Amino acid sequence: MVDEEKAEQRGDLYFEAGTIIACTRYAAAYFGVTAATLSNWMKAGCPRVRHGYYDIKAVTEWNAQREGEKLAEAARSDPDKMTPSQLKTHYEAELKKEQLESSRLKNQIAGGEYLSKTDIVENLSRFFSVFKSSVFGLGHELGLTVASYVDADEARRVDQMINDRIADSLTQMSIDGVYQPEVDES
Repeated sequence: MVDEEKAEQRGDLYFEAGTIIACTRYAAAYFGVTAATLSNWMKAGCPRVRHGYYDIKAVTEWNAQREGEKLAEAARSDPDKMTPSQLKTHYEAELKKEQLESSRLKNQIAGGEYLSKTDIVENLSRFFSVFKSSVFGLGHELGLTVASYVDADEARRVDQMINDRIADSLTQMSIDGVYQPEVDES
């Protein structure tokens, strides 16, 4: 209680044991920050003498250490700010990461998680040739079913129309991008 009364008499800025003690307002002005920032610094570990008063020397050292840690972290992640030995270590670590990824991919290929392109093309070609004949057969069956309800010319026209739509659909599946069917100008 006696120390607090002495501090009240000393004011907002005073010397004590070779250091400068400043109130929050003066300390914030000295460091070019707000009082709220000083409060956040205190929560992050910034030293203070007592509530509302900061040792300027201790806060300066703490802030310099914190800024140094930020710069060191930036130097570890930014190759432009690294020394040659740090660059060597950095790029060796990057090489190790890429080698690990490469070996992981090779293991997945060896384990059968990836298929070769030739196997895929061969299987899909076989599948789509069977699919094509089945779909055209379905179109012909539909044309024959409709033929009993309409005359022969109309049945052939329906069969041709179904086959044209099937051909358009198969062409759409076989190309990249958006398929635009040819328009009859007749």
